[in-house]
Amino acid sequence: MKKILTIIVTLTISTAAFSQSEADIKKMVDVAVKMFTWDIEKVDRGALMFLDVPYQRDNQDSVEYLTLTVAKDKKHKRPEFISMIVPSNVVKSNGIFLTFGNMDEEPTRVHFERCDDEICTARIIGGFVMDEETNEKVDIFQKFLDNDHVYFLFIYSDGSHKSVAVPLSSFKEQYGNL
Repeated sequence: MKKILTIIVTLTISTAAFSQSEADIKKMVDVAVKMFTWDIEKVDRGALMFLDVPYQRDNQDSVEYLTLTVAKDKKHKRPEFISMIVPSNVVKSNGIFLTFGNMDEEPTRVHFERCDDEICTARIIGGFVMDEETNEKVDIFQKFLDNDHVYFLFIYSDGSHKSVAVPLSSFKEQYGNL
């Protein structure tokens, strides 16, 4: 009886969640689009693109942020750098892992360039990272252009981990207009 009651409650909640009005759905889509629209600061030499992605860890009340920055010199097609900033409560020696698309590929590790009491920063100079196993250049920038999503994975000091997905459609459109 308890199982049946749980199923009924779950179905009722699910039905309520999906019975949104068209206006409510449009508001949710607008929020999602705004959330993944990069801020752009144009400077004499080029532009800086910024994106703050909020996320919450399991069993945590506070919101943390993954901050992405892309610096583009207007004389070059490729970025000067792509940086990722996460809270400093991660395992610093692991760095941050990136994978693209449907997450079938092996992740690419990017080591932290620096960490302080609050944040850890990893930078990808010129959009390239050296693969630790093959010692070959991995074109992260091209992967940003060729894929619909990038996933960032980092591990916390307590052993938990977080994967943050970022859609890339807004990045591709906005970067292409710089």
